[in-house]
Amino acid sequence: MSEYSLLLALNLDGAGNDPNDSALAALRAESAGFHGVSFSSDGLLDSVQRASFVAAKTQRIAVLPVIDALFSEPFHTATQLASLDIISHGRAGWILETQNDSVQADAVGRSILPEDQLSTEAADVVTTHRRLWDSWEDDAVIRDEATGRYLDATKLHYADVEGKNFSVKGPAITPRPPQGQLPIIAPVPLFTPDGLQHCRLNGADVVKVNAANLDELLAKAQTASSKGAVAIELDVYLDTAGDTGARRAAEQSVQRTPRAEFIGSVDELISFLKKFAEATANPEDQRRHLVHLHPGELRIDASVLLDEVLPKLKHSNLLAPIGDTLRETFALPVAKNRFQEAS
Repeated sequence: MSEYSLLLALNLDGAGNDPNDSALAALRAESAGFHGVSFSSDGLLDSVQRASFVAAKTQRIAVLPVIDALFSEPFHTATQLASLDIISHGRAGWILETQNDSVQADAVGRSILPEDQLSTEAADVVTTHRRLWDSWEDDAVIRDEATGRYLDATKLHYADVEGKNFSVKGPAITPRPPQGQLPIIAPVPLFTPDGLQHCRLNGADVVKVNAANLDELLAKAQTASSKGAVAIELDVYLDTAGDTGARRAAEQSVQRTPRAEFIGSVDELISFLKKFAEATANPEDQRRHLVHLHPGELRIDASVLLDEVLPKLKHSNLLAPIGDTLRETFALPVAKNRFQEAS
């Protein structure tokens, strides 16, 4: 097993509606050694707003909004994510989801998509983001006071994306993000011959796998890791000094999620994380793999993760170092600008 291979992200959806609570939880996660924190929309603030607020309050931890790829306007989300990367100085990523339901579709005057079109739609959306992020060359902003020019227009380029359900001309309205290309994490069903690929130019960087149980999850992660970086998601219910994760999971009144569940002790979780690191280790590929943890109860399970799990992991050889950017943390290559390469 290679050293420094594992990345950990903590979902903060249970932090409440006050963004200050999310920021405080993110600061605790940053101090403990988590590589990233994630956010969904909470009904009052969308995920990018929550991530942006937290990005301004933190220094090293990655911010990972969960954003739908089907019924969000690609030009707008590309701009929002580029701005988030600027705010965070290169710590932003995108957890891509496909929320193919009538509520989302009706909100933007569209219809739900047939299942066999999800991967191609997601590929069109990702291609749009990738090309918009490249549409400003790195040195497009010149701020020439003598001539009164802010940018060099010859270094801006049209995205020119023609998707099945939309088209985008471009260029973007914001400069190229600090990372050049934000890391994108997308579900494995979207990686099809006509859909997403492991590709810098038009694909996603990290494939997210899920399964009904932990053994199946490890097997799927091992298979997927042969092609690139992998992310798994876990709902975690951890034992405490006065209670068990199993009891709390059994008494959950809300509907359980389709994510795999880890229920058990701190040492058992660390043992599972070691198995994941071993299953995905590849000496010929140094890209790192992510475990995205969703606390069953944020107040309880996040505290156990922060106060007990992370301190023990710091004394192991499992945790990867935190880079200056999220791309560095994932050990992804520098994202060169396609338009500069072509010129």
